Amino acid sequence: MFFAITIFVLAYIAIASEKFPRHWVALLGGSLLILFGVISPSEALAYISWETLGLVAGMFVLVAILVQAGFFTWLAMTSLRKVNYHPASLFVILILLAAFLAAFMDSITVMLFLAALTLQLCQMLKLDPVPLIIAEVCAANTGGSATLVGDPPNVILGTTLGFNFTDFVTNTGPIAVLGALMLLSYFYLINRKALKNAHVALTPEMIEAIDELHTEPLHVHLTRVGLTGFIIAVVLLIFHIPLSSLTGLPINAAVAALIPAGIAMIALRDNQRKKILISVDGESILFFAGLFMMIGGLEKVHLFETLAKALALATASNSNTLILALHWGPGLASGILDNVPLALAMTYVLKDLAAIPGTPALSMMTWALALGVDVGGNLTPIGASANVVAYSYMEHNHGSIGWKRWLVIAVPPTILVMIIASLLLIYKNYIGWY
Repeated sequence: MFFAITIFVLAYIAIASEKFPRHWVALLGGSLLILFGVISPSEALAYISWETLGLVAGMFVLVAILVQAGFFTWLAMTSLRKVNYHPASLFVILILLAAFLAAFMDSITVMLFLAALTLQLCQMLKLDPVPLIIAEVCAANTGGSATLVGDPPNVILGTTLGFNFTDFVTNTGPIAVLGALMLLSYFYLINRKALKNAHVALTPEMIEAIDELHTEPLHVHLTRVGLTGFIIAVVLLIFHIPLSSLTGLPINAAVAALIPAGIAMIALRDNQRKKILISVDGESILFFAGLFMMIGGLEKVHLFETLAKALALATASNSNTLILALHWGPGLASGILDNVPLALAMTYVLKDLAAIPGTPALSMMTWALALGVDVGGNLTPIGASANVVAYSYMEHNHGSIGWKRWLVIAVPPTILVMIIASLLLIYKNYIGWY
């Protein structure tokens, strides 16, 4: 266990320092675990969430097609004109859109789309895109906690423990909505001065210059192919669970993204395919693979199980204390560990806890855990898959951000939302509404 933890901590420090390419650090950490026998090569492959990688790869391709088509520039200009170039209106709309969309589709997909759109908008308005994109990530992870299909941890918890879409909507949904509104209020108050200054700086001459600078027409064929593929992917992502049950086919999130992406690539011309493939961010995919291997090593040495059982033992005498522990413990841990494998490890712990007399209902513990790992994932750039995607996109297309800046922007509102969720969870437990 000591060796696996040491490798993870050193890799985490190296990644956070941003002095080394994160994908090589993660892959090196995973390779060392294999080399020293902590996990076997076959176990390393098994710990990688191929569904997540497939989803990311497929959506990367579809978003790249739309970027090449000029779709996001067109959409940004249309959005600006609709709100009369008012930055504050766009700020509110984009954050609410992130929370709403993430309740019905994977937050990775939401942030791939919104990060590209937001970057275009902010470049036009001479606004710093970093605070807005981080606010969107926080809103997406919070909004995603509202439903079964929103965040990947919810899919794992729901399908493993037997809870359906309605269960999540009626229990985590109201808390997620309140959390998203709190996030919007916080981020608006923090950024209101910058938004006001950006609006004041928008002279008629500047607006005219923006209009003239971004008059390039849409590439019709690329737009048609990219949008068709994207819409099909979104529909499949929303309905892939019931479709899989209905047809008996293994339709998961990866299939939902890769099939439309593959069809879209076939529909492109040879020179267009090359441009798309070159622009796809392969480094993020490699980083995910290495990260899953390192976390798999921690799971192999039973670190999650040991910590969870110790947590349960220390709080077994009080149901509210156990609920708070399940909310805050994994929630804070998900800022360091990707919340997908963390949620998977915790499902086994919840099953054991549910069998112990005197513990809260399994459903109540599930809602506490889901809200913890979903919202707590906002804390760092690697806390959730959507964070990694958005962070990588910004660095690839905008410039260096740094962990310090992410923490300064994301930690205070995340802690605030978790406190609100804690109070509501205790109230739910008190009145027996679960």
